[in-house]
Amino acid sequence: MNTLSVESKPNLNTFSPKATVVLLKQWNGALVAFIISMITANIISLIPQFIKDKIPEARFMSGSAAILFNGAVNATILIWVARRSSLKGIRLVGGLLIFLYLAQIFQTQIETAYFLNEFPLLHGNFEVYRLCLRGAITPAVFVLLVTLLVGGFSHKPRTETKITKHADQFLKTAAWLGALYFILYILFGYDVAWQLQELRVFYGSPAELNSFAKQILTTLMSKPEMPFFQFARGILWALCLIPLFKSFNGESLNSSSSPPLRLLSCRLCN
Repeated sequence: MNTLSVESKPNLNTFSPKATVVLLKQWNGALVAFIISMITANIISLIPQFIKDKIPEARFMSGSAAILFNGAVNATILIWVARRSSLKGIRLVGGLLIFLYLAQIFQTQIETAYFLNEFPLLHGNFEVYRLCLRGAITPAVFVLLVTLLVGGFSHKPRTETKITKHADQFLKTAAWLGALYFILYILFGYDVAWQLQELRVFYGSPAELNSFAKQILTTLMSKPEMPFFQFARGILWALCLIPLFKSFNGESLNSSSSPPLRLLSCRLCN
């Protein structure tokens, strides 16, 4: 029978005002670390001027607000993951870097390459590759600083966990998550992103908004391979989590875990 085996030392961490203060300090430190990582990337690899000149003035939010919002989201995710990992030192840095780079940069840029015909500024140059290289600088600096913030380089022992998973059950779970990603991609893409007329025109579609069914049919007629491509991207999202999920300590898999992780854990056990 396929099972998920978890072996961990008892975790005695409980909620307390002191622990909350530490968590807030780490989160604020991670937010500052993200800003530092963005500045570092801008110094090392500047955005070409011909791309800057094409950036529209009107945006959903200002550049500063966008950076702060992006930093807050990244700080929340990375602090949560780093605090619950049993990895230490370079192994923790590597696990976080794989997770952050694959999930944010690689996944985004393979879709850029897929829709490359819609990005004339990226034709006849190496800007797609520069985006991947530039994208590696920010997570590398960010991950290193977050590891320092959570004590990943200290000699203090961290809770150990061993998780084993049979290959056939993992394939079923990856397929399920890939399908779920594709559904979310379609629904979010139409109900949120595709509501912007500028975006529809940018991708060569009519300015007027089609119905959901008509838009899906039109997309499938022009790019029949798109569902398979997005399904594969969904599986890649699951693969991004493997190095860290296998290192999560017992606190993240017991009854006090967050609902999404408990749901995923239960799914793996079925």
